[in-house]
Amino acid sequence: MTSQQRIAAVISAYNPPTDLIEKVERLASQVERIIVVDDGSPADVTGVLQGLEAAGAVVLKQGSNTGIAAALNAGIRYAAESAPDFFLTLDQDSELDPDYVARALVAFTAATLQGVPVGMVCAESHNKQPVMLQKPGVPFPEAFDPMQSGTLIPAATFDAAGLLEEDLFIDCVDSEFTARIREMGLKAIIAPGCNISHAVGESRPMRLGTWHVTVGGQKRFVHSHAPFRVYYITRNGLVMYRRYLPKQPVWVLRRIGLEVVFYGVRVVYGPHRFRQIAAIAFGVRDALTGRMGRISAKENAVVAPRKKKAAA
Repeated sequence: MTSQQRIAAVISAYNPPTDLIEKVERLASQVERIIVVDDGSPADVTGVLQGLEAAGAVVLKQGSNTGIAAALNAGIRYAAESAPDFFLTLDQDSELDPDYVARALVAFTAATLQGVPVGMVCAESHNKQPVMLQKPGVPFPEAFDPMQSGTLIPAATFDAAGLLEEDLFIDCVDSEFTARIREMGLKAIIAPGCNISHAVGESRPMRLGTWHVTVGGQKRFVHSHAPFRVYYITRNGLVMYRRYLPKQPVWVLRRIGLEVVFYGVRVVYGPHRFRQIAAIAFGVRDALTGRMGRISAKENAVVAPRKKKAAA
């Protein structure tokens, strides 16, 4: 790392794959310190964790699966002891382009010199696809709803806004934090040229009968989430909308509009339709009753797809 800024990368991991070791080795050239938080992996990942330590990362182990917000917060608290200038949060299935951090720092410096109150610096593109913007055509555009993975956050932002909300457990953790810092007048700017490669989950063809839906000459695919993730997306989204609608109505309504489309696509074209619907119903109920944290074992048993029996 050549920058004078001190940057600590925090990676949340759960049953981490072996290729995370190579990702950490490549990331080490861009940051000063790397902390990997194993979030209570049920599988035996001892070899991977040892490989991460050999690659130069500090490995922290959560006693149980506490959710991405708690895992990242644990890493941030640990890294904060060495007083870095910035924190870089990442998922285990993400990888930055080689010049990502340098470009993010250039964008931060340029915006700050122009008086922009930068709360975080985000990727300009995911898998080479441009992210959605709050308002295109401005000198320092903001990401509409940035993903936490690949976000460069000044230490001063956490000092002012606090850490990630652990009650959300998984989904909307990044969206809630972005909405929170915006209420404080801080901006989530994008950094030109910053691209992050990120796994997009299970995909399947979008079909109407036997026809593979084609728009603009391109065949369309559905990127779906497991039903338990749909539970968190539903519950946490509703909690977040209720909280931020009064002060950020345009952002909230725009996000709701996008989610309605996504829900329709998931239910119509995605797998496990009835389990998806059940997950949505549980999420709505728990949002209304204020039940937060991890999905209950009973609800998870309803929405979890049944494992296929091995052939005799």
